[in-house]
Amino acid sequence: MNRIKKFLTRNWELSLLLVFILIAVVLRFTNITSLNFFTFDQSRDALFVKRMIIDHQWRLLGTQTSLPGMYLPPFYYYTIAPILWLSKLNPVSIDIYSAFIGVLTIPAIYFIANKIFGRPAGIFSSGLFAVSPLIVELTRRAWNPNTLPFFILITFYFIYMYFKEKKLKYFLLAFGFYGYCLSLHFGAWILIPLFIFIWFFALIKDKLGILGLLGAIGILFFFVSPLFIFEIRHNFFLTQQAKIFFFDGSHLGPKTGVNLLESFSTSLIALFTILISGKIMVGYGAPLEFTGRLSDIFYLNKPISVVAQKPFSISFQWWGLGILALIIFFSLFKPNKYKLPLVLLWIWIIWGVLISRMYGGSFFFFYYLFLFPAPILLFGLLGKIVFDSKKILIKTILSLAFALLIIFHLKYTTIHEKTWRDINDLKEVGKIIALNAPENGTFNIATIQKDADRWDRNAVDYRYFTETFGGKRALDWYPQDYQNAEILFVVDESGQSDPLSSKIMEISDFNPGQIIDQWTTGKNIVIYKISKKEDIPKNDIINQ
Repeated sequence: MNRIKKFLTRNWELSLLLVFILIAVVLRFTNITSLNFFTFDQSRDALFVKRMIIDHQWRLLGTQTSLPGMYLPPFYYYTIAPILWLSKLNPVSIDIYSAFIGVLTIPAIYFIANKIFGRPAGIFSSGLFAVSPLIVELTRRAWNPNTLPFFILITFYFIYMYFKEKKLKYFLLAFGFYGYCLSLHFGAWILIPLFIFIWFFALIKDKLGILGLLGAIGILFFFVSPLFIFEIRHNFFLTQQAKIFFFDGSHLGPKTGVNLLESFSTSLIALFTILISGKIMVGYGAPLEFTGRLSDIFYLNKPISVVAQKPFSISFQWWGLGILALIIFFSLFKPNKYKLPLVLLWIWIIWGVLISRMYGGSFFFFYYLFLFPAPILLFGLLGKIVFDSKKILIKTILSLAFALLIIFHLKYTTIHEKTWRDINDLKEVGKIIALNAPENGTFNIATIQKDADRWDRNAVDYRYFTETFGGKRALDWYPQDYQNAEILFVVDESGQSDPLSSKIMEISDFNPGQIIDQWTTGKNIVIYKISKKEDIPKNDIINQ
């Protein structure tokens, strides 16, 4: 017993790190196999990757961004393809991959915080990352941006090491990891000017050599090359879309009624306070978009919606403002030994927030995923500076405050929130549709959602199981596909709707005629098989 006590005393940081990792595993993997969150983005990505694996329809485009007609490179798809293949196309495997990367970020941020600031900064950074509710929510399920904090963190580390040691290997590794980040979310593209600056800095100041500099360009080109190939094949479609989007005068600059300074200040405050002191709650307690108005966050308990496709909101606590004030204070009046990491971190944050707020389109708080590691690292520095005090009382107060912060976040975790639908329901509906879909004719699928917060009605979640495990491929989910379908399956999750009188776009575009069959599952999900108005099969109509 004494030996164990002595070991824990000598290795208290590693012991705490292990505890944080175990907590993170529980928070991220609880109920993960039920596939509780499988909405449009997740099912679309899984379907595209399934078609790459089984149908050999290789893709040059990655996920579509929130910017209309613009796409990311496809390396996220290339990453999850072997994972989906190894799991025999079970989409839960992609959730597990995302959760694993989320857990892996904890030892990574522990190591990096200790490296740039010294021990025990890593304990405070890793502990916060393990339990911060927004981070937990986003890193426990599949979504292309959700692994971005890990890869952008590693990118930052190699940038730091390059500026510290001026070695080519760190320079190239930074560009390599950043190149991969470009496939995860368009927020990462905001940092391109900073990498251009780093490249010219290396050219003029460090004189790394032409091969190294060309190598960095080559690495970035490799990660965006699928888009160039697509452009050549399709008459520069993406370039035309970008030109329309950015130069039509409505998407650049802060939103009407919000000046840039206010928007910047609001975002900066929210970025720190939500990650450090956010209290997560179920339901949209605020507008879905993040407006950037100070009045939207400076009301006690007024939340900010943070996840675009799931009804979660977060309100920060006032003590989060105090922690932010201390971080800013110690950043300004810092020991000289922290100068390099602090300069790099604050450039990362200020540039990222400022340029993000120049976007005038719909903006959601999770767009800041590419910045999340920076406030967490600065929180670690604050913890280290206070912990380094020689006064036992101050160390005791800090330890108690940090423990209370961990407990606060664990108290308000949402991992035990139940959803009414799981993977078995998706499989059951998919099987019914596959068994009753026409062998030769065309069909499509639409959904009448039970959840009011779900905006997608094109049933991509159900069509994944219909196509993958039932072997029946519906037409795609664009308006013309519904117009061209001969049969429409309507999945009524409420079990109480009249699909023929529904105003849902997908059903209206199909032009429904009559219900020709219907089935009900154990969860009272009703599946209707509907013919077109101009093509009603005789003697095969259910009398309503």
